[in-house]
Amino acid sequence: MGIFDELEAQYEEIDNQYASAEFEARTKGWNNKEQQYQKKRELNDQAYFLFMFSRLEDRIRIQSADLITKKQTSIQSWRQRAAWDILPSTSREDYPFKKRLALLTEKGGTDYSLVLDYYKERNAIAHGGSFTRPISMPTVITELKRLYLVLKA
Repeated sequence: MGIFDELEAQYEEIDNQYASAEFEARTKGWNNKEQQYQKKRELNDQAYFLFMFSRLEDRIRIQSADLITKKQTSIQSWRQRAAWDILPSTSREDYPFKKRLALLTEKGGTDYSLVLDYYKERNAIAHGGSFTRPISMPTVITELKRLYLVLKA
């Protein structure tokens, strides 16, 4: 699982440093410093969320492309293969994310919905906003690791 474990360790190291500094500022009554560290932790959460989600996005792209190729090359009956043949070739990047996701997990299912929730958060952050709802990075990291393993062709 390499990259997720490395990113998790780096995230925790930075978050722990900021949390300690934030706590120290709070106990000393340094409100401005406390707010600065709260902001740093928020930005750290956003940065690591984006980076980790991008790894899951790439996994979904690769696995869905592999599935399409496998179906296009292994199904002998043209009637059964026809639906797969109209999908884009694996080299094309323009096949929509949600459709790729639906090839790997049940549309409307728990994992599908969770990935879409994270995708909404990713879009909000990537376009200059912040999280649209409170999140727990340790929970998100655990779920992203799990999704990375289960979403495969």
